[in-house]
Amino acid sequence: MKKYHYFIKLKQFFQNEDGAYAVIMGILSFFLIGLVALTVDGSGMLLDKARFSQGIEQAGLALMAENNDFRTTNQKHADVLRQTVTKEELEGFSDTFSAQKYKRNQELVSGLVRHYYYPSTYFKDNLKISDKYDYQCNNLQGPNGEQLKSIACEISGKFERPSWLYLGKNNGLSFAETTTINANKIYIQKNLDEIIPIDLMLVADLSGSMNSSVSGTKYGTAKIDILREVVSAIAKELLEQNNTEEGKVISQYNRIGFTSFAFGAQQQNNTAQCYLPYEIKPSISVRNSYYGGYYYTTIQYSELLSYVGSNQQRYSYATLAQYFDAFVDYDKTIESINSFDGKDLSSLMYFSKNSWCLGSANNRINSTYIWAGKNESADLVSRFNRVPALGATLSSSGLLIGANLLMNTNPDENAQPSKLGANTQRIIFVLSDGEDQINNASSSLNITSTLINQGMCEKIKSKLNSLQDKTYLEQPTRIGFVAFGYGPSGTQKAAWEKCVGKYYYVANNKEELLESFRKIIGLVEEVGHSTYKEPTYYSN
Repeated sequence: MKKYHYFIKLKQFFQNEDGAYAVIMGILSFFLIGLVALTVDGSGMLLDKARFSQGIEQAGLALMAENNDFRTTNQKHADVLRQTVTKEELEGFSDTFSAQKYKRNQELVSGLVRHYYYPSTYFKDNLKISDKYDYQCNNLQGPNGEQLKSIACEISGKFERPSWLYLGKNNGLSFAETTTINANKIYIQKNLDEIIPIDLMLVADLSGSMNSSVSGTKYGTAKIDILREVVSAIAKELLEQNNTEEGKVISQYNRIGFTSFAFGAQQQNNTAQCYLPYEIKPSISVRNSYYGGYYYTTIQYSELLSYVGSNQQRYSYATLAQYFDAFVDYDKTIESINSFDGKDLSSLMYFSKNSWCLGSANNRINSTYIWAGKNESADLVSRFNRVPALGATLSSSGLLIGANLLMNTNPDENAQPSKLGANTQRIIFVLSDGEDQINNASSSLNITSTLINQGMCEKIKSKLNSLQDKTYLEQPTRIGFVAFGYGPSGTQKAAWEKCVGKYYYVANNKEELLESFRKIIGLVEEVGHSTYKEPTYYSN
């Protein structure tokens, strides 16, 4: 009877549908919790690996900057001497000081790396961190097998990451209680044999508006005078060996040149002419409207050239701006950059210096100059100060001519990468105080923005980068732009930002302009740089 009673109860249980989903969810909940555990810890491990790798890279830079293993002065500084070394920690070291240096380096590395992943990874009550870091530093080997002063460090590490949702051993529904997170080996290099030499090409707007103050009036210091003061300061910093700040080292092979532009720019060897470094179409067809319809007029290249800068023109200033944009063959102009060789460009549209371009009285003054070198800042400043500001504005004319001149490599045998163990950093610094425009025209010229948007800056960088010796760390060409005394907007602003990236600045006084120069040039001491290419270490 009792067995029958149990049978009845069991039958009722299977027939009763109340709570059916609760039973199913109860069975599935364990697997759902496991899925959550795998998802949470899986994404957490990926984030921790990224944080850990970033920390390793920053720790390597700090290790290189403090340079306890190779520094030549103040080796026994306070951070090393305060390290307490046990007998066990002395094993493997020749003396206490070597062990102190190693312990300080480990403290430096672990402190920085932990900042990136702790306490994000560990719970607040978990004070035990299990991590390990390996590093080694050594001198680099030169191209002929010689020992260089330059050093490189390689650094790697790992740590045990505790799972946030651990569901127990051998259930397969969560990661292990702790998981090892490894960082890929990162290399840090510091050049001590020779500070990277700099070739700086200043492409400066010397249009008539530079004679006004930053506020746009005749009162106050003229922009051209501020620029001259800043150029003088930068020239001394880059070229004068005995005029640098304490602790800052400059290369004795630094060079500075300048290309002044207005509506065009002078090439190196003809002081009387302004050049427009564009591929020009032989003629264009212009649509003209009249009452009831329209007709087309053909304008020849020679006709355009005849009234550039002339007071007697067949066309209005505004119309000329529109026509001149149409005359430029943009694709061929950008393609012509491939032929840059540092010599004066041939077959360019040119005209005598006039009120549109640097002034007719300037035909004996060299408004383009290369190169001033070691201890020649006074000569550079004297030459730059002689160039008057007069004319319209067409910034790409200066950029193209300046980029071509930057192809002139330093002829000094001792300045070659094979001697220095380093490439030259080439920098184009473009300064303009207004948008590209013809005098008195109501509309802007779009030549520069069109060229930039079609790839002019990338082509210039690629051409100049072809001068890099790939045996050594490459120094990619840098183009910077400073809008001086005006607030750029519209297509021209967007174009310059595309061209120079982070090296885009606006300056409204001497201090801001000087700071812009320093940021674009990078007048800072080399403290080390990361690289994923394994360096060649010196071996006895």
